[in-house]
Amino acid sequence: MSSPDPDTWPVVVRWANRDWPEFPVGALEFLTGVYRRTIDVPGMPRSFPSDDPKVLG
Repeated sequence: MSSPDPDTWPVVVRWANRDWPEFPVGALEFLTGVYRRTIDVPGMPRSFPSDDPKVLG
């Protein structure tokens, strides 16, 4: 973290091989991009998310 403002923090994802790729977006933008398939996350299954994702809660 290079800033006290969490809105400027990038998303970092840990892979099983211990790599730590960084995505220069906030958490909400990252999750939105993953679900809209506008952010490619190498290593994620091609079937994720499904064509009909649901949020349960």
